[in-house]
Amino acid sequence: MLCFKRPTEVLLMIQEKLLTFSKKDQKKVVEELRRRTFDDLTPKMREDESLFYRFCKARDFDLDEAETMLRKHIAWAKEIKLDTFLTDYKPPEVLAKYFPYGFLCNDKEGRPVMYIDYGNLDMKGKL
Repeated sequence: MLCFKRPTEVLLMIQEKLLTFSKKDQKKVVEELRRRTFDDLTPKMREDESLFYRFCKARDFDLDEAETMLRKHIAWAKEIKLDTFLTDYKPPEVLAKYFPYGFLCNDKEGRPVMYIDYGNLDMKGKL
């Protein structure tokens, strides 16, 4: 398994591959979506250059549909505090005590890699 110390470098590599526009107007749609929603974004969302592209692509570059979808995502992310989930999450005591796990690093796409020690898992303790 490969783990990277600087996932932002990897994220930039991925974004270069992701951000391919087959038509000129697609780039304009992405830029307009960014302009319309920028003030509502969380700080971490603002760092993600591929965010707007992904939502536009998911809605076939229909600006209004992409904006609706992105605004719903923004509301959900703020509601569950997605930006601080990995740093602020405190597992329930029973989970921390009987479920041996930990976060190791980030994979090549910047996602967290979780290690679960199933050999020391105490199912009776969890129940």
